[in-house]
Amino acid sequence: MKASEKTAKRRQQLLRFISRDLLGPVVGKMPKSSIESLEKASYLPNIRRHILDIIPVTDARIVKHETGVAYPPFIRTEAVFNRRKLYLLKDATVSPFSGMAWIGNRIIEESVGSLRRIMDWGDMLHEPLLPVTALASAEPVVVCHPANYFHWLMEVLPNLLFTVAMFPEVKIVLPEEVPRYVSEGLFTALGTDAKKRFIRCPGPVRVERLVVPQYHTQPEFTDPQVIALLHSTVKEKVTADGARPRTGRGVRLYVSRRKSRRRLAGEELLEKRLKEIGFTILHCEELSFAEQIRVFHEAEMVVGTHGAGLANVVWSQPGCRVIEIFANNYILDCYAWLSFSRALEYRHVVCDTGHRIDEKAMDEVLNMCGGGER
Repeated sequence: MKASEKTAKRRQQLLRFISRDLLGPVVGKMPKSSIESLEKASYLPNIRRHILDIIPVTDARIVKHETGVAYPPFIRTEAVFNRRKLYLLKDATVSPFSGMAWIGNRIIEESVGSLRRIMDWGDMLHEPLLPVTALASAEPVVVCHPANYFHWLMEVLPNLLFTVAMFPEVKIVLPEEVPRYVSEGLFTALGTDAKKRFIRCPGPVRVERLVVPQYHTQPEFTDPQVIALLHSTVKEKVTADGARPRTGRGVRLYVSRRKSRRRLAGEELLEKRLKEIGFTILHCEELSFAEQIRVFHEAEMVVGTHGAGLANVVWSQPGCRVIEIFANNYILDCYAWLSFSRALEYRHVVCDTGHRIDEKAMDEVLNMCGGGER
């Protein structure tokens, strides 16, 4: 081993030791003993005594979509979904910011999905170090934590709905401030009386009875059972005709990210050219939760660069065409999977010039849109 490599490794080890000595076992390399599956650790008496019940809410299944289109390997059409469960725990601690739950110094892996997700989301690692307050509640408690719109809509909200169905009296812990779509989404799904359930917390709380929903290890794949739940408990409350197919032509939407920090250069020109052929330029952040449901329900075509606004294609009707634009250095097939699950016609374009919509990609998009013809 070269001297420089040895020096680098020694520095890394020293930093890790210092971090662990100062802040505890949930930082640095995060040893496996501090993050573990609740069920796997349930043989330990000090863990088992906290488990009141484990309740299955969906069945395990393999889902394979027959698309009739030859997609490249990075657009996947098959996924495995394990049985989803709710864990009713006694005397456990939870963060309102991420939903991360822990018992003693053991973080419950199911509360965030997987060790990989905890490591990826580095801004969560400090939460077990925050001051903890006791929360007095006679009813069981569940956290509805804010997240990126896609993750909140496809993971947090469905898990909350599964919990409310199983524990009708459950109280909902929220941070003191949440994005608009969180509060509006809760009122849409649970009704205006939902506010009576809310408990606002400035930091982690220890509760007598905590419901921990199990999160899927691969969030890019949304279980069709979750999509069905969103339609039956959310969409049908917004669109009275939600179960009926669209009659006549729908709107053609371009989901703009020009107001986002993560946007592709050249989007202004693409918007101009799409507007000329009849597209509506949509800024999802300017719409209410219910308005987003309605407009995507009526869409016949949705175009957009990869981003959370495309999560709204979950509300679109079968046959709607979806065209997603990727930068060539980041491709994730979560919206392709949503499209397959809703029987939408999915296509994608990859920009050759990284974070810029190049002329070639722009022409591909316009050709897929049929030029100016409707």
